Amino acid sequence: MGDAAGEKMKKKSYYRLLCILLFLIVIAQPMLVAYNGRQTFLSKGYMSQYAFLKRAYENSQYLQKKNPGIIPDETFESFVGGAFIQGVNPINIVHEHPPLGRYIIGLSILLFDNAATLILPLLALSLTVYFLISKTILKDTLLALVPVAIFSNEPLFIGKLQYAPLLEAIQLPFILLSLYFFIKGIKSKKSFNWFALASLMVGFVISIRFFVLGATLFCAMLLYFMIKRKFNKEFIYFIISTPLSLVVLFLSYTKTIMDGYSLWQILGIQKYLFYYHQTKLENSFTFWDLILFDRWHTWWGNRSVVGDSTWIITWPISMLSSVVLIVSALLKKLKMKDEEIFLATWVVVYCGLLSVGNSTTRYFLPLVPVLYILTVSFWKRVYLKIFNKK
Repeated sequence: MGDAAGEKMKKKSYYRLLCILLFLIVIAQPMLVAYNGRQTFLSKGYMSQYAFLKRAYENSQYLQKKNPGIIPDETFESFVGGAFIQGVNPINIVHEHPPLGRYIIGLSILLFDNAATLILPLLALSLTVYFLISKTILKDTLLALVPVAIFSNEPLFIGKLQYAPLLEAIQLPFILLSLYFFIKGIKSKKSFNWFALASLMVGFVISIRFFVLGATLFCAMLLYFMIKRKFNKEFIYFIISTPLSLVVLFLSYTKTIMDGYSLWQILGIQKYLFYYHQTKLENSFTFWDLILFDRWHTWWGNRSVVGDSTWIITWPISMLSSVVLIVSALLKKLKMKDEEIFLATWVVVYCGLLSVGNSTTRYFLPLVPVLYILTVSFWKRVYLKIFNKK
């Protein structure tokens, strides 16, 4: 008995050690990149630079058609965040996205005199929520850390630290929170509370960037109920909670409403955004060429096909593994848990969206983390089957 107890303690010690090592892998590179770029996140003096940012914007590709000065996205976002906190109506500046993300940049300026500082806690929150989703699905701390370790070290994530502030990094934690709260809702007796939180998070998603991503989240949630044929009290709670997302959207346009615009006109702005983004509906299905083979079909100049510096081999591996998992479940070769069914539904719906129109790796941020979780779940099943373990 003593030997058995000692062996069990030793296994627990090894397990804890591996968890600690994986946790260090999760945080090491992001912390190093953040430290090396600390001037970006910690320097002060934004307001003294605002006049320069304003001139750069006024002479940029956003306003000038002839011989514009080209400014990067992070410079544009920094300027707009400062303009918003000075009371500029969001619709008076190029508004290809709703304003909430830029108000968050403005909050960073107010709190830290720096437009990028809040990106650090938002990305840390993203990894934390991602771990919670992973742990919910995989039921094991060590396995749950594996997808988090891969995601936190890949160029797609690290790039959000190197180029800040960008709206994708601000939106990511709310996407993951909406997924997490919905999963909690379908597993909890207090489902309305969780669905309400999920709807609020979808509200943040549609208030930070073009609403189609939030609409896709809603479609995946609705489709989950249809797949499970759960038209019960939970479904009613979900439907009742969904208007909360519009409350967040309207609140993000508070300045616009104060300037005399109606709620109906705010919805009209979303219609404009839809028509604006419709211009990108070309090169359909090139998403698959990009994620599987690192072949990015550009839509300017001679429309060449090039590689992308953020592409890594884990993308096609995780995509193919997830497809095999989903197909195996459809063929009833294996059984997926409700949480996995929802994440798989999100993958299918979002891949469908990405298949329509131009594709770029910046759109992969809501997809890749979920693919990694499904991949680990798939290979866990393969391992258990090979070794006949329960």
